[in-house]
Amino acid sequence: MPETAEPLPARLPTAAFLPFLIAGVIIAAAYGSSFLLPEYLRTMAFDNTSIGRVISAGMVTTLLCCCLAGWAAQHIGVMGSITAAAVAMAGAMVAFACVPLAPEAAYAGGLLLGVGWSVFYILAPLQIIHHLQPSARLQYFTILSGAQMAGLGLATPLGHLIVQASASYGLFYELAGSACLVSALCLVIAQRAMAQLPKSATRQVSLRLTDLKALLGSQAALPIAMILLGACIFSGLSTYQASYAEGRQLRADNFFITFTLTSVLLRFSVARSIGRLPLQRLAVGLFLFTSLSLGMFLLNRGSTSLYLLATVVFAVGYGLSYSTLNSLAVNQAEANGLSPSVTSQVFTLAYFIGLFGFPSLGGAIMGHWGIDWVLVCLLAAALINLLLIASTHYRRLPSI
Repeated sequence: MPETAEPLPARLPTAAFLPFLIAGVIIAAAYGSSFLLPEYLRTMAFDNTSIGRVISAGMVTTLLCCCLAGWAAQHIGVMGSITAAAVAMAGAMVAFACVPLAPEAAYAGGLLLGVGWSVFYILAPLQIIHHLQPSARLQYFTILSGAQMAGLGLATPLGHLIVQASASYGLFYELAGSACLVSALCLVIAQRAMAQLPKSATRQVSLRLTDLKALLGSQAALPIAMILLGACIFSGLSTYQASYAEGRQLRADNFFITFTLTSVLLRFSVARSIGRLPLQRLAVGLFLFTSLSLGMFLLNRGSTSLYLLATVVFAVGYGLSYSTLNSLAVNQAEANGLSPSVTSQVFTLAYFIGLFGFPSLGGAIMGHWGIDWVLVCLLAAALINLLLIASTHYRRLPSI
């Protein structure tokens, strides 16, 4: 790929970005197929402990590969690593399909699932960073996250449809594995299309302690800390949504369907225009919406209308915060001479830590004080993020 000192473009050619986006939808849908794993494995006589071990295997490799993905990208390239992740995801789907013949294959599937998803999720933004000017990144980050959300949201209903039609979970995972191989082909096509595009001079990609120390001592550490808290908010609200809905005689399915539809439609509809907004002002608005929604969840005593409204407001606030904070972290790091590639990886790692870490804390809070206190903690986290970004924004106002 030609490296250039010239200003990078503001857009990617359709021939390069479209297959990349298709691959993102497929890989996200394959990861979303894990939501069907508990019910599938129960039909295979797995008990809850065994199911938990399969899922935990995926969590372990997710966090481990977040730390190693940069090393792989340093040696075989970003697109080469992402393509390998698609193949690993195909392997995971095949392993799950083989569970009726070899039950131990479920553990291999869990391990490969974590490898495939984490490497793709952490490295895909790097390809955008390398080929686009900073002002254009938010638009493409938003489109990519919308595609991933669409894949995640479609996986469960599509899986249930296939299972009901064929009475076979194995067929669903076989089809998902085939789709992952198609995604690998799409990535090869995208790589060839991007080969002649201008590219920023590649700095350090693999994670090193010296880079991490410099990053955490810079302004980019703030959005990284904020996404950790944001991930806790999303993880807590989604993990304990069934308990919340049950306690208020509501339907948790309404939350998940409404959140997914709103997030996907919002990301695709505003992607082109969102990049024109100042990142810090946008982040202030997003955390205002997130805080407002959590307050609405907390105050709701059983109104379906208020439940749906709170979900829409939450989808607006949280749904755009990941791409906004990612752009803010990467741009601030780059402006201070730090590696944007390393910054994006640390940002994603912080997200996964919050996503996987909070349910344990939330479970303890819920066990002692109930779901309302979980919501209070989530609201506190949202208000902390709001105060952090607001104070940063207003400190910078005189220089704007």
